[in-house]
Amino acid sequence: MPGDRSSRQTRWAPATVTQLLPLADDATALLELALLAAWRPRTILSTPDLPDCVLREHAGLTKRANSLLVLAPKVPARLSAATDWYLRRGMPGLSMLRHDASPPPELRPVPVPRVLVMTAQADLVADGESGASSTLTKMPPSSLIRRIARRADPGTPSQQAVDDALALLTSAPVQLFARTPGGGHGRLAITEVAGTAVIDGLFVPPEERRRGAATAMIKALAGAAHAHGASTVALEVEEDNAPAVTCYRRLGFSTVHSHRYFTPEPRRP
Repeated sequence: MPGDRSSRQTRWAPATVTQLLPLADDATALLELALLAAWRPRTILSTPDLPDCVLREHAGLTKRANSLLVLAPKVPARLSAATDWYLRRGMPGLSMLRHDASPPPELRPVPVPRVLVMTAQADLVADGESGASSTLTKMPPSSLIRRIARRADPGTPSQQAVDDALALLTSAPVQLFARTPGGGHGRLAITEVAGTAVIDGLFVPPEERRRGAATAMIKALAGAAHAHGASTVALEVEEDNAPAVTCYRRLGFSTVHSHRYFTPEPRRP
């Protein structure tokens, strides 16, 4: 926390997305800040000691909300001030680097797929019939809250995990939720950053897949984004999730960049 002696003299200060916007020197960084505005953790910190870096923490719920966001392709030579902050709190010390960044030797990639960031024009995605139905609500369905809550730190009381998940799901300036009769759900966040809205949390039960449920939700959410003044919709998907990537491309999404997670190399005794 700001002024924490354990930060080894690095002074972390609370930051807002608006305050961080001057750090966005290119379209990739600006889109990452839109994603941050959509999935806004309870702790967002920055420091002049690590320019273009944003420290994020939210009870361990998801890698995105609990990792260091490095906005620029040039990564600071040493990120120990940030990774130590996480390690002292029993967290993995993750850093999220964009595709064109070169990680410093102290970091190694986490053995998970790259994350693709895809965008499309909101009104074009919303156009046309989907062949299935979905409804929009202002509050997240309980099934989505439970899915996020299951990712809480081990030992977290169940009600606390639910509360933390709900806080994250309702952290954007505006959010709407889609659901289908068969149990599918998804989320739209209006970020108020560069005319971008973000779709996340998409899930369709296995028995309901390949019946148009995902397409119906994406179209409904994109239509809501357009109605709220967003020109662009963005989403994230792991590169090895071929069915999802194919679905998004069919709806007009294309990959604009990607990022990967890194963790500190083990330190020698």
